[in-house]
Amino acid sequence: MPSEVTTEMILITLVIVLGLAVAGFSFAFLVPQVAFSNAQNQASNIASSSSLSVGPLLINSSNAGSLVVLLYNPAFNGTAYVLAFTAPSYLQPSAGVYTPSTFQPFSVYWPNGSKASAVQISSPIYDTSGKILYSGQVTLYKVSFNTPLTIVINNVNPNDIVIIWFIVNEGGYLFRVGYTYTGVPSA
Repeated sequence: MPSEVTTEMILITLVIVLGLAVAGFSFAFLVPQVAFSNAQNQASNIASSSSLSVGPLLINSSNAGSLVVLLYNPAFNGTAYVLAFTAPSYLQPSAGVYTPSTFQPFSVYWPNGSKASAVQISSPIYDTSGKILYSGQVTLYKVSFNTPLTIVINNVNPNDIVIIWFIVNEGGYLFRVGYTYTGVPSA
């Protein structure tokens, strides 16, 4: 009789331990997947209801380019981040998937002329389908939707375009919700 009780106790303990292990695995694996999926859906909704406009790229004698850009979404009054970089003009058809290996310095200014806040990030940047567009450290500028911004970028070559990404933080994940690009610079 005592050996039967011992066997039953061992079996009950084993079932409980296995149940806890399965539950722990489920939480460790499924919860982050659900959180990412929810964040991705939110970012996709923002992207589909937003529009972008960009002005011409003007360069000065020091090869600094400037342009005006607007991320417009009347239903969303939140915060976004801006990333700007140059690319050779022949890459214009690939502007949505092109990411350089290095980024040249750029600045973002509000309509009143004050500089937007810069932030360093090292989290991956995803597109709204969940694909990683860039993974590494980069400087972004924190901006608002529905506000025209002036971007000044250094080292623009005469045959370059400037590609601008707008990024949102949803659920701790960074998603590009829109991109645009300029034509070749005007003097």
